[in-house]
Amino acid sequence: MFQLLLAALIGCNSTTTSVDKVAPEQTSVAVDEEPKKPEPKAKSRAVAPVSPPSSGESVQVVVIWQGISPLHKTFFLDDAAVEQLGRDLAGHVQAPANVYISFDSKWHIGRILLRLLPGTGIGLEPGDANELNLGVISPVLQGLARYRSRIAARYDTRVESFHVGIDSFRGPNHCQFSAAGPQPPDGTVVDGCVQLNGVDQCGVSLDAGIQFDSETAETIRACLK
Repeated sequence: MFQLLLAALIGCNSTTTSVDKVAPEQTSVAVDEEPKKPEPKAKSRAVAPVSPPSSGESVQVVVIWQGISPLHKTFFLDDAAVEQLGRDLAGHVQAPANVYISFDSKWHIGRILLRLLPGTGIGLEPGDANELNLGVISPVLQGLARYRSRIAARYDTRVESFHVGIDSFRGPNHCQFSAAGPQPPDGTVVDGCVQLNGVDQCGVSLDAGIQFDSETAETIRACLK
């Protein structure tokens, strides 16, 4: 059974005060003010409404493993959980829905990713301009998040820390879309930073979507087709 890393970070701030000798006639000391730190920019993200669990037909789900123990494979293959995942993905992806479940023992990171093959997405087009509506992939992320939480609640609570997202390869480009928001993310918030070939490309949140440069926007659109 794998173990998830629990890290405790303790930071100690120390300050030093330098006291210089002051001549008797000196009446004031000039102190340079510390430069103000810039306010952190709000991270871009798309927020979508909650998609309730589907009660319709289930699409076939194929699970692919990497770094998962035999015992935990049986957890993730829970019939009811996989069946509901198939219902939640139906209408958003054509069969088969390839779900990659992995655990990186070096970095102690687990992932549950839908591998979106070319031409298998349904209604996942984010728009034609540079301002993209990434909220269209939220129902897929919500389905994956519910599946993760169901496995965690029934078998192993540590599974709740697994990341959920969409993985896509198009030619030389590899895109990865992720859920964001409070931990564990429920999929209603889509991270506005899309990982392209291992590098985060972050857009700017606008009223109708997230704006990227034209080249990045085109790559993202191709990854969701």
